[in-house]
This record gives sequence, structure tokens and C-alpha cells, in this order.
Amino acid sequence: MPISFDGFYARACEASGAKTQMELSRILNINRSAITQAKNRDAVPEKWLLALSRKFAVSPDWLEHGDKYPKTILKPLKLNAGASTHRAATAQYTDPDGDFTEIINVPKISAVLCAGGGSFEVENAIVDHIPLPSPMLHKLGNPSGMIFMDVSGDSMEPGILSGDTVLIDQSVKTCKVGAVMAVGYDETIFIKRVQPNADGGLALLSDNPDYEPIRIYGDELNTFRVLGKLVWLFRKII
Repeated sequence: MPISFDGFYARACEASGAKTQMELSRILNINRSAITQAKNRDAVPEKWLLALSRKFAVSPDWLEHGDKYPKTILKPLKLNAGASTHRAATAQYTDPDGDFTEIINVPKISAVLCAGGGSFEVENAIVDHIPLPSPMLHKLGNPSGMIFMDVSGDSMEPGILSGDTVLIDQSVKTCKVGAVMAVGYDETIFIKRVQPNADGGLALLSDNPDYEPIRIYGDELNTFRVLGKLVWLFRKII
């Protein structure tokens, strides 16, 4: 269902302090005409919600739906031994200094990282939010730049399995030796290890020995991009 413009615009201005559509377009780093088009269509791109959520620490659900969801992306959560198994698996965190912690709702996007030949599913629409404790996320990296993505394929086995969900820190754009990175090449996206070659090219390496390196040379490097670093993963246990 499309995101209605009028409600979003009012809440976006409230969160950002924008007074006009022009000011909001500057905050979103988009053309003024994009705001007009969204108003005329009565449909707001989901990436605008993600951008405002990251910049002003407000909930994307609140931006979309209003006051039936909490406005802030951070909220206090009191934990106790009687918490359900589901909450323990998804949101419970016992702070060593007390019973309270802050929970950050990390966006999960629809794009799929390929552990194989390359994924063409690159749409970055938000499909869910996964709550995790703020102290944990800060230890892993920069929470404001983190997203969850699903993995498809077996090229990074045994460490990363098809169907795993990985946490990517988009603020990390440097490929360090041994790090597992989310990268884009041409029109596809992968989860791989990136190794520079002596000839100036790059090799995208798999952990599964059945897969040959993907080698990128010359002008092909113009389409290569680093999406971020893998900092955590989880998987379903049946």
C-alpha cells in the first residue's frame, strides 16, 4: 500500500524542523520536484522514511502511520527473568549496570545479497524492523548506518548459509583483509571477501572452495561499489 503524502509530510516536518517542501527536499537531498511528484501521486518512497529515521532517530513506522506507533526509535525497555523466549531471542538484553537498556529498531530491506552468482534483487524498500540493544550495536559499529539483509546461495559456506540474515554496517566502505563485505558489481550485489590484485584489479572471494573468484579489471571497476561490512548474522534453527 502506498504511503500517503499528507500525513508523512506533517510528521517529516515535525521530526526535521522543516517549514516548507523546499527545506524538506534539502534535508532529504532530493530535488524539489520530487516532493511535488510525491504529493501529486499521494505516494512517498520508503527510502525517504529510512533517510529521516537515520538522521533524526525517529521511527519509520511513526513517519508512515502516525501516533499509533512510538515516535522515537529509541525506547526504554525493562527486562526481567520472566520475559518470553521470543523477546529474549529478538530484543532482550541485560545491561551489566542495571535492568534497563535502549533498543534500536534496525531496518531490514528487501534487497538480497547473493552468496553465489549475483543477486538482481536490489530494491532497498524497508520490509521489517529488528529490535536490538543499543550497547550491542555500538560495539559492532555505527548503528545509524546499519541494515539487515537476507542471503541467498552457498558460496560463503560454512560460515554463512543460504537463508541467513546479516547485519551490514554501511558506514564502513574500506575493504580490510579478511573482512566479509556486501558489495555491488555491475547490476548485481554479493556478499564476499574482497582482495586487491597486483595488476590493480579486484577479486571477489568465496569461502566455499567450489566457487572460483570473480575477477574485476579495468573499466569494470567503475561499476564496483562497497555497500558495507558484515558485522553480525543470525539464522533460523529448525
